[in-house]
Amino acid sequence: MTIFIITGIQSQVVIINENCTSAYSNILSLKFDDAQEQIEEEKIKNPQNIFIPYLENYIDFLKVIISEDENVFYSLEKNIPNRIKQIEKLNDTSRFKKYLIGNINLQWALARSKFNEYPTAAIEINKAYRLLKSNNELFPDFIPNSITLGVLHIMIGIVPDTYHWILDLISMQGSVELGQRELKFTYEECLSNPKYYFLKDEVLFYMGMVGLNLNPDPVFADYLISRLKQNDHQNLILTYLTINALMKTGKNDEALKTFSTIDTTENYYPFYYLNFLHGECYLRELNFVLAEKQFNYFLQNFTGQNFIKDAWQKLAWIAILRNDTLAYYRARQHVLSEGTNKIDTDKSAELYAKRGTIPNAEMLKSRLLFDGGYYNKAQNILINQANNNLTPTEKVEKDYRLGRIAHQLHNYSAAKNYYLSTIETGSYLPDYYAANAALKLGNIYEVENDSIRAAHYYNICLHLDFDEYRNSIRGKAKQGLKRMIAND
Repeated sequence: MTIFIITGIQSQVVIINENCTSAYSNILSLKFDDAQEQIEEEKIKNPQNIFIPYLENYIDFLKVIISEDENVFYSLEKNIPNRIKQIEKLNDTSRFKKYLIGNINLQWALARSKFNEYPTAAIEINKAYRLLKSNNELFPDFIPNSITLGVLHIMIGIVPDTYHWILDLISMQGSVELGQRELKFTYEECLSNPKYYFLKDEVLFYMGMVGLNLNPDPVFADYLISRLKQNDHQNLILTYLTINALMKTGKNDEALKTFSTIDTTENYYPFYYLNFLHGECYLRELNFVLAEKQFNYFLQNFTGQNFIKDAWQKLAWIAILRNDTLAYYRARQHVLSEGTNKIDTDKSAELYAKRGTIPNAEMLKSRLLFDGGYYNKAQNILINQANNNLTPTEKVEKDYRLGRIAHQLHNYSAAKNYYLSTIETGSYLPDYYAANAALKLGNIYEVENDSIRAAHYYNICLHLDFDEYRNSIRGKAKQGLKRMIAND
């Protein structure tokens, strides 16, 4: 049994025993009912255990993040003051006091960002940063500090340049690289230290989300996937991350196999975004029947606002690929009338719908097959597309997609030529092709250790004006440029 006790005033303590670590594991596995049963048992056995309100807060936080339901958010946020009040009963000498309060502030800041409560979220992030920084100074050997600090440093590192004055004003400092180092260090410590072993899944999740979205290094992606495959498939969050990692690295068949490992008899909290991803996997292998089923299930059950427009766009694509123009127009109208445009994929779906143009079915097939990692099939479709049958925008897209395929097949010479052609002919279009081509050129030169050329193309990306996927592409280019400056 893993157990350590920190005594505080009024007999309040933090007890992390086998029951609590099991509850923690169930929470991260999204088995909230099972975790709550263990928490109720802990309340009977150790009512003075201050780890209890923290566990209950973790459940509330994940329910809000996963459901994105405003009603869930407003019904659960009222629990925050009492939870913090209970933790504040700990003695100031406790290593856990500032750590737990800081984590609660960070978690709810992330939750608030889902509902545009940015001013309050900013205050909570600042509180979390102050608490964890102070706690790390007081207890530098307390490993859990590095988890939250790692996440905070990464969040600070991806703040847009226009908001850096706020960070300077409140003296918050950090970078993606620093946060990544902290998380990797903490992960290895959790693996080797029995006292912190229960935290390893949480750290792995953070490592994965950051690495997949900000780090172009394919070696890291392979490392992450190998680590994830070693984990128990009963953890739904890590299964989701495994699927996400496989999809981002063009391993669609493996992603579909991973879906089949999910035990649907387990009492998981509803995670409808997995149905959206399942639909994407089927669409990438051009299985329209099963893709449509998953997207419709997601739309019928998900109570949040993100990915709604994207899901309707995918249904519109299915209609075009079936040569059903009427169904395409119906789905496109849903793109315009439902969901929000807070995230890049939904913004892109809305932009396409507003333009009113019908996508080229063959180009669309190539795009989907490429996303699934079926590179040769995607390439054959493009090669068979005669340029005289394409619009100017479609010609740019063709070069861009041939570049992406050559890049994935490690034919860097061909990829560079296609990317350069895309930049030359597509820089004045509102589409993302030229900007992402510049970003990918930067990635190639970074892998080749040519920091001067890498920085050059990251800068080109940042100076192009485009609408689609703007935040994502520019964010990655900024991180790439920071890496090149740091290595200079």
